[in-house]
Amino acid sequence: MPKAMLDQNQLRMIAKLFSVLAEPTRLDILQHLKKKPLSVNQIVEVAGAKQANVSKQLGILHDAGLLQRERLGNLVYYKIADPVIFDLCSLVCSKLRKDAEIQLAAFAKQR
Repeated sequence: MPKAMLDQNQLRMIAKLFSVLAEPTRLDILQHLKKKPLSVNQIVEVAGAKQANVSKQLGILHDAGLLQRERLGNLVYYKIADPVIFDLCSLVCSKLRKDAEIQLAAFAKQR
């Protein structure tokens, strides 16, 4: 049975998620958090970005429902809210890998 078409609200929600994932610093934060929860200071260190930028990006990822946060004493720790986000990233990486292979094969044919 064919799946129903998405309505405009669903399409807006999907577009919003993709816009959240369209920022390299956010993707970098996600890949670091894939391993384990990290404090804001740890994320600043591994991402090599300024604290203000990391805090802003963490807020966006949290608001999008991709991250959970927990306060432990003076520190705030972030973790992945739903690891299914990495399935999406794997699909995108597979597509990029396939595109690169096609381009490489076309380049080799030209030589």
